[in-house]
Amino acid sequence: MITGDEFVESTGSKLGNEGVSGTEKLLDKIKKAGGGAMFIDEAYQLVGQQNVGGGQVLDFLLAEMENNVGKIVFILAGYDKEMEKFFEHNPGLTSRVPHRLQFNDYSDHELLHMFEHLVFKKYSGRMQVEDGIRGLYSRVAIRRLGRGRGKDGFGNARALHNLFSKMADRQAVRIARDRKNGLRPDDMFLVKEDIIGPEPSQAMLNSPSWKRLNDMIGLGSVKTSIQTLFDVITENYERELREKEPVQMSLNRCFLGNPGTGKTTVAKLYGETLKDMGLLSNGEGERQSS
Repeated sequence: MITGDEFVESTGSKLGNEGVSGTEKLLDKIKKAGGGAMFIDEAYQLVGQQNVGGGQVLDFLLAEMENNVGKIVFILAGYDKEMEKFFEHNPGLTSRVPHRLQFNDYSDHELLHMFEHLVFKKYSGRMQVEDGIRGLYSRVAIRRLGRGRGKDGFGNARALHNLFSKMADRQAVRIARDRKNGLRPDDMFLVKEDIIGPEPSQAMLNSPSWKRLNDMIGLGSVKTSIQTLFDVITENYERELREKEPVQMSLNRCFLGNPGTGKTTVAKLYGETLKDMGLLSNGEGERQSS
């Protein structure tokens, strides 16, 4: 469909760092081959304050697009919002790149199908899942993942791989614990706890941070408030098992008080308890001071 068959690939960041001269070398390579295609991944990196030279490269590419119609095909890829800003850089971009292929987020049904394929491929079809690969617990896990759809940072297939890694980590911890207790767990079986995590009330009882918080003197209203929050979390867990939408809530809390009242210690223990219960998206907690 074009005069040559050369193909070069780069990123917006790399082209911006190499400048116009570096970009020109890549295009010369295509031209010497009689034509071809240039693919720029994360093209939005060419614009913005972080890439001063990127704007000049993009202006240069605009002219090359115009001068090499039928010889060089330019293919761009990037995130939705960032690419909108990219096209705002120069009105001529839209006319030179008139066709857009929109990739929508995967639906829960599609993510579940991908999860099934991922587990099958990873373990060559040997791994069994409690209630079935498309059973209740798998559906709950996928629905949790799908609630991030439309928010910044939602990674679709990448997020699914991260979810699966968490399941494998939980399974490894469970198997090690069971073997330590003299049991003989099946390495090729994912149980409910592996897939959706432990039941919140049980996880809370096993949390060292929650035990330390409860052992602190006084702070009755604070403890009651946190306990109420965890009661809602437990109720949401039960709602998910009934395949009902959980109650919307926020884990964010502000701890106020005079020096020496224990607010810093309690705030830290609260965060660590969330981590122990597996309620943090990446399983990590970090303390920062302003």
